[in-house]
Amino acid sequence: MAQHKWHKEIKAWADGAEIQSYWESDGWNDEICPDWSGDYEYRIKPQPKEPQYLYAWFEPNYGKTYITANTSVNGVPVGYEYIGKIKLETDDAD
Repeated sequence: MAQHKWHKEIKAWADGAEIQSYWESDGWNDEICPDWSGDYEYRIKPQPKEPQYLYAWFEPNYGKTYITANTSVNGVPVGYEYIGKIKLETDDAD
């Protein structure tokens, strides 16, 4: 027996995931109780991604600032001073 077209989405919904339906004139909309109609497209609602940061460190002996992906002093040379972090933003297209 063939699986339902939306079997992955139906299972995720049964397990508590949020579902969205798509109709050309409306775009993606949240569904409380999807009917799994053949007229719509369905998807598991995308979740926000963890924010990503770059970290700024100051090296006082040479007066230079460095930007790195290091989240802590691990891997950062001794004597560097933590300045702060910069949040990276991306343009996510649906």
